[in-house]
Amino acid sequence: MKVGPLLAEKCNGCHGDDAEKIRGEFKTLTREDLLKGGESISNVLVPGDPGQSFLMTSVRWQDPDYEMPPKQNDRLTQEQIGWLEQWIKDGAPWPDEKAQAAIRLAESKKTETAEGIIVATSGGLSDDWTYRRYQPEDLWAFRPVVRPTFKIQHSSLATPRSNAADGVKSDERRVMNEEGAAAVDRIHAAKLSAAGLKSAPQADPRILIRRASFDLAGLPPTPEETEAFLTNWERDSEKAWESLIDRLLANPHYGERWAQHWFDVVRYADTGGMANDYERSNLWRYRDW
Repeated sequence: MKVGPLLAEKCNGCHGDDAEKIRGEFKTLTREDLLKGGESISNVLVPGDPGQSFLMTSVRWQDPDYEMPPKQNDRLTQEQIGWLEQWIKDGAPWPDEKAQAAIRLAESKKTETAEGIIVATSGGLSDDWTYRRYQPEDLWAFRPVVRPTFKIQHSSLATPRSNAADGVKSDERRVMNEEGAAAVDRIHAAKLSAAGLKSAPQADPRILIRRASFDLAGLPPTPEETEAFLTNWERDSEKAWESLIDRLLANPHYGERWAQHWFDVVRYADTGGMANDYERSNLWRYRDW
């Protein structure tokens, strides 16, 4: 069950069942379609003989007029080409729908095989998509946690510095070395450095608290919060900033604010939308949860 899903993924977009999208009067939906060929090539599939099967010429990009799939990013790997070659050598077997369903059912019970792992989803448009497999190294959840290293020009990395400790003016910045910076700062600085850019000048503390409050909580700071932050900033700007961020992250409004972004990702709505704008009467339970 490698060739069928491969054809569905790589070929059926242009050679499937959509009459308006079919190219060259050629389909890849069934064995009979492959044997029939297209408007200009008849020997697309010659069971038992990969050398005479134009399908192999096409997927190997050996004919500049028939390079399939046509996009470099969709090009078959050597392993996938090997699957097709072996399939043709074996006579191009094509199980009927009942046999395919039985094979898929058996395979679906195997979470992990040599072909990869199945990721639990809510289901795809077809069983081929629902039970598709991934190599563990292609999924972030299975990658080992590593500490990245960065090459940073020190002028790209900056942070506020306390003026009380060493007499530096409040609008000045100090450049941190790589070891002294937070990981997210190092990532940010590495991107700036690679682009030949430097950090923006240090913003006024009154602007900083507004930016942080709107970004994390979705609300402006109260006058009392602003005055307290400005007072703390004069004493120790770094500590004041860290305390502000910690307080905002602990605020329930932070969860509410970032849940809004999650709702955009999952396409939350209280109604169906578009022409059939029916009410989803119980969806508010998910929102509140």
